[in-house]
Amino acid sequence: MSDLANLQLFVRVVEQGSFSAAARFLGVTPSSVSRQVSQMEQVLGARLFHRTTRRQSLTETGEIYFRHARQIVADIEAARQAVHRLTDTPSGSLHITAEADSALAFIAPILPDFLDRYPDIQLRLSMSTGQMDLIYSGIDLAIRFGHLDDSSLIARKIATSQSVICASPTYLTKHGTPRHPSELAAHSCLSFRTHPGKNHWRFKLPKSELDVPISGRLNANSLVFLRDSALAGLGIIMVPVWMVGDALKQRRLVPLLEDFPLSPPSTPINIVFAHNRHLAPKVRAFVDFLTERMKSL
Repeated sequence: MSDLANLQLFVRVVEQGSFSAAARFLGVTPSSVSRQVSQMEQVLGARLFHRTTRRQSLTETGEIYFRHARQIVADIEAARQAVHRLTDTPSGSLHITAEADSALAFIAPILPDFLDRYPDIQLRLSMSTGQMDLIYSGIDLAIRFGHLDDSSLIARKIATSQSVICASPTYLTKHGTPRHPSELAAHSCLSFRTHPGKNHWRFKLPKSELDVPISGRLNANSLVFLRDSALAGLGIIMVPVWMVGDALKQRRLVPLLEDFPLSPPSTPINIVFAHNRHLAPKVRAFVDFLTERMKSL
């Protein structure tokens, strides 16, 4: 028997008052209970019970051992019940990571409803400019854009993101409106960059694709910063529609080159987590909740 099983048997014998009563409770023979207690005493090198033909009582050593054993068994049972509660009801600390732009766009708006629905969940959000290691950082799930590299992580596609090329009326009045992708080379294009190097925008033509090198005096790794820069008239941007939806409706930004589809036409939005088997209810609750909300994207 395992150490835990031995402790449980010992506690049961003491609580039932005799070997035979414990045996009846456990559905085993009194001799097997007696034999197991004797083996425990041999391992401990001390006698736990005073035995007579009519009854047994704890020795001083047995009293001390019983106090500790009873607490251990109670703690194990409390831990088991806590795990059962976690596996039944979404609760506990939920650690999420996302790039700052997507965190502000997708997570912040749903937080009040999510936390109201799941009052036993405490949320921790880590915003970053790169991809954090989920396992090393103890992160439950991540929101990531684009096609993912092969890995041991599990990914669920929850939506797609469409991009748009646009600029402010102020910029277009001053610098003109490009009518063909090739004309972008003569404009200030504000690009999203996380690493130095050349940048280009790709378009799908009727029979081919066109890579257009773009340049400008400003690049950044923040979509919010690029949007605000375009609103200030600093240049042309290519960003997700969800980042500039209000500005387009209000005509503070004007869509460009709408007859020339971008390639690829959309970018997948994924929720990524470390394990699919025995997914914790808190993680599953957030995945399902965000998936439902993203259907309107």
